[in-house]
Amino acid sequence: MKNIHSMNFLIHLVQCRVSVITILVITLSFILAFTSNIHAQDNLSSLSGRVIDKDGKPIPDLKLAVKPVKISRGFEMGLLAPVSSWQTAVTDKDGHFTITDIMPVTSRLIVYPEHGSGYGISSLKFGDITIFSTAFRRSAPTWFGKPKIGIAPGEHLENVVVSVIKKPRHISGQVLLEDGTPLRNTEIYLTIKRRRIKRDFFFFSSGGGGGSSSRDVTTDAEGYFVSYAIGNDPEGSVVVKYEGITAKTKWFKVKKGQSKENLILRLRGLEKHLINQTERVRARQAMWIGNPENNHAYKQIACKSWEDAKAKAEEENAYLVAINDEAEQKWIESTFNERKFYWIGLHLPTKGNAWKWHSGEPLTYTNWGPSGKPDNQLNSSKEIPIALIFSTKKWMTIDQTNPIKQIVKHAILEKDVY
Repeated sequence: MKNIHSMNFLIHLVQCRVSVITILVITLSFILAFTSNIHAQDNLSSLSGRVIDKDGKPIPDLKLAVKPVKISRGFEMGLLAPVSSWQTAVTDKDGHFTITDIMPVTSRLIVYPEHGSGYGISSLKFGDITIFSTAFRRSAPTWFGKPKIGIAPGEHLENVVVSVIKKPRHISGQVLLEDGTPLRNTEIYLTIKRRRIKRDFFFFSSGGGGGSSSRDVTTDAEGYFVSYAIGNDPEGSVVVKYEGITAKTKWFKVKKGQSKENLILRLRGLEKHLINQTERVRARQAMWIGNPENNHAYKQIACKSWEDAKAKAEEENAYLVAINDEAEQKWIESTFNERKFYWIGLHLPTKGNAWKWHSGEPLTYTNWGPSGKPDNQLNSSKEIPIALIFSTKKWMTIDQTNPIKQIVKHAILEKDVY
């Protein structure tokens, strides 16, 4: 086995919200870089080794895949490459595998399909070093604690021992669109319903109990999901909600200590619903709404930036909204009540200049958020725009370094004449 040139362990403390409880979890990610291979002819890498169970016995006919993933601030944000480009291998009768042509990017080694298989990776052993997974927890994201690897360009990592375990008691299934296409790599709202029914001597039901648990989960590259919040009740049902469309299973029996797998949930009417929803949004964005209190007209638009919003406003002989009193603020809150950030026509003035709106009106009313009024004694000539917070519609400055800037994609326009 090649010598390890360097190894960095990155431990991130992140906050993960599960239902209404916020817990502190630890995400362990690691990047392994290996010594240069003088025989490497290109930047593609390879990985080979053996898959065993908890007793050390080989696992044959198990499909593995290298899944390229985006990592941001300790969170797995999605894919770096489509599923068709993933490199895969199937173990032989002795559990051996070789995966070639791996791109040198952050990836996860998975049992494929990730959520549709009854196995999960419990540890990876590189020489004398073993990295354990902390996945399969009831309340954690389904990618939580799963090791990430990054193999240096052109390197060939050998003799990796992959230990797998049968997944703890769980419910899994696949979400399909109406035409049978998997809903891939998509966040859904999953509810697991549980019930127990008492039956009398004649087998008629006579009451019972149960419960349910709900959370956001993300389907994998083939539309599979998994949940470990199965509970101990003998009957269950699964409900999936996505973009306002719901799919659910019939009640099924779950034997004690066993899992329920291979459920199929089909989202019927989703495409038509999304088309109608898009048309409603477009119609709303094209429509000016009159404010009877001041006879001004307002509408929301989609935009790439505050500068883009200003340009679009001027194209319509309008301006980014100027909020001049509490009554106008309240009207805007009730009229544009979607959970979005909106650019408004105010920016932080540079040093020596007065506050004023895009319309040219002076600032006579403010509605700052928790951070309060920003400092306007700046030496920079750069305009720092202000937006309405998506939930409260309070005001906040959003400079170039603010990560929220990337998700402010709408603005409110205003016209004087209605």
